[in-house]
Amino acid sequence: MTKALFEAIYLDLEKKIKNGEFPYQSFIPSENDLVAAYSCSRNTVRRALSILADEGLVQPIHGKGVRVIWRSTDRDIIGSLEGLYSFEEYAERNGMAPHTVVREFEQLVCGSGLSRYTGFAKGSKLYRVVRTRSLDGFTCQVDINYFLRESIPDLTPEIAQSSVYSYIEERLNTKILTSKRQITVELANEDDFAYLNLSPYNCVAIIESQTFSSEGLMFEFTQVRHHPDAFRYCAVSRR
Repeated sequence: MTKALFEAIYLDLEKKIKNGEFPYQSFIPSENDLVAAYSCSRNTVRRALSILADEGLVQPIHGKGVRVIWRSTDRDIIGSLEGLYSFEEYAERNGMAPHTVVREFEQLVCGSGLSRYTGFAKGSKLYRVVRTRSLDGFTCQVDINYFLRESIPDLTPEIAQSSVYSYIEERLNTKILTSKRQITVELANEDDFAYLNLSPYNCVAIIESQTFSSEGLMFEFTQVRHHPDAFRYCAVSRR
């Protein structure tokens, strides 16, 4: 599945903001100019601008236009809690080298306890995948994924080591649309100490998420256990 036009426009505008073509506090071209430049509808441009605003890159100013509010710092992270990226996409956008190791891969049937925890219906057939993730050689997180087998047929450890999201969107032609997330900090468990070089820490940051397709069907529940030194996201708040 190729990216929608509004996503391509968003990525192009993001690149121009990041490389300084649209500098801090400047106004990006008007909607009319963007419609002409990208040969698209006004609604398509507005969707792209909405993503930029959600990620804290621009701010619409009534009666004036859309102003760039992003400025490079030493602690830049390209990615937000509002965004929905694969690990590989996150690494690419931040100029890092990703590496994934599949530690466990099994098929199971969702029991009542797992159903209450994940939100999958009791009796659902699932894949359970445990993966360690590294950026630039540093093991930064442990992913524990439950995937609905009917939504992702023929999933293999090889696909899980590469990119499940790419397989879903490009091979299965399914659009990934929404993720609901909860963030906590917990004491590290035995596996955390085994997979992550936690010293001197004794805790991990955890993001648990339910992810849905464009049809509103939940196909994934994931718990990601982050090394404290590698847990950094941005969030944009509005009053």
